[in-house]
Amino acid sequence: MSLRIILLAALLIFPASCADRQPTSSLDEKAVVAEIDLLRSQFEQAVANGDLAALGALVSPEAIIIQPGAADWKAMQNIAAGAPFPQQAKIHITPAETKVVSAEWAFERGTSVVTYVNPETGDEIMLRDSYLLIFRNEGQGWKVYREVASASAPPEGWSSAEKN
Repeated sequence: MSLRIILLAALLIFPASCADRQPTSSLDEKAVVAEIDLLRSQFEQAVANGDLAALGALVSPEAIIIQPGAADWKAMQNIAAGAPFPQQAKIHITPAETKVVSAEWAFERGTSVVTYVNPETGDEIMLRDSYLLIFRNEGQGWKVYREVASASAPPEGWSSAEKN
């Protein structure tokens, strides 16, 4: 009978003692998210300035980017003539979640809206997408490593700003 009491006590005490332990990781997730927020802001600014060198500095040389394949996105690519965005384009990126996996890997899911002027018609064009980004930090700061974007709405739907 005493063995059962010891086992029962151990089962009750062990989970409680584990719950009080602090994580051993020294990774400051809030600092990493702040760095990714800064990278996003710098990306938006580089697009607005048409600064291809600044864009290149934010993206890993091994990056793979998959843009939406919808006809309006292909039309924008044609106007951009090999650049990532047409001249005077703007992008507004809205993350829905940012998760830090380790000191080397993080990911983000969200939406973005690209606006640009069609040079033939003068019309302002607005394209929206949902995206999944993978960031990698190989010691020189966080960079975009992979992106998959879709013209489909995100699970939570488009925000009111993205619908207009």
